[in-house]
Amino acid sequence: MALIDAGYKRVECLRTGIWQRRGVIAMNSLRACLEVPWMRRFVTLAWIMCLVQTSILFLVGQLLVPGGVIGDVVKGLGGPLRQITNGLMAWLGANPDISVHTIYNILFFFFSTILSTVSYFAVALALPHLITRDLSSNAIIVYSSKAVNRFDYVLGKFAALFGVLTLTWLGPLCVAWFLGNALSPNWHFFWHSRVALFHTLIYVGTSMVFLTIMGLGVSALSPKEKSTVSVWISFWILGGAFVALGTISKGWLKHFSFSYNLEQIAIATFDLRNEIETAAENVPGVKQTIGQFLREPELTGAIIGLSVMAAAAGAVVWRKAKPE
Repeated sequence: MALIDAGYKRVECLRTGIWQRRGVIAMNSLRACLEVPWMRRFVTLAWIMCLVQTSILFLVGQLLVPGGVIGDVVKGLGGPLRQITNGLMAWLGANPDISVHTIYNILFFFFSTILSTVSYFAVALALPHLITRDLSSNAIIVYSSKAVNRFDYVLGKFAALFGVLTLTWLGPLCVAWFLGNALSPNWHFFWHSRVALFHTLIYVGTSMVFLTIMGLGVSALSPKEKSTVSVWISFWILGGAFVALGTISKGWLKHFSFSYNLEQIAIATFDLRNEIETAAENVPGVKQTIGQFLREPELTGAIIGLSVMAAAAGAVVWRKAKPE
């Protein structure tokens, strides 16, 4: 028996696994992000847009119902809008397998790209609650003393930001797809629109992985919260300036913009050129309305640009997440 009782005793409680410790990091960071008032507003905005998307999909389904409310509304329309709606109704009734596939693919391209802007703002609001605050308080040293290594820490932060993007981007799109099909007049809408959902998962999922890596990289640049947010907003805005500059000079300058690169990925994933051409062959007025998206996507440059940005951000995260 020891001369001095140090007070140590065997732990009898249930031991936690590594995934539970990673989950604690992720949930605490996600909770901190959602406590920001503006973050809650953007999440609410994303789900309001989900309801708008569902309403649009419901109206598309109602075009198949003869003698319905939509038919009465169309009779009161005039000009190109009535022409487009009548052509759409005829096409939906004659070839629902092709028309539903094409219309949903085009609509979800626009839904996905519109919601991407909300997600960019959400990332900016989440940055101070990821690695930035831990750098300022030396919390990474505390994490490393709790049987959590650098990979576990980064994975937890990755899951937190990925969760924020799920709430503001992927979640509303998937719910809108399900509700829009559930409210459609025929159950075959689920089957005919499956490709649109598949394309949405590929594009949005890939973009979310990239934005999460980029967000963590920017968050690890400085222990000052305002600095990391300013860097993200500046990088986003300057990217748009490079797009304008690349239009009139060297085209490769466009790929300094991550938002432009993600748009090219979306155009390629949804195969927008062929979808618009298919719709234009069957519905008059479509080409004049959304014909500007008929250009070929600059896919190679977009992939290279995103890869370089993600690699640089990953290197910054791995270096800064190391305890001093």
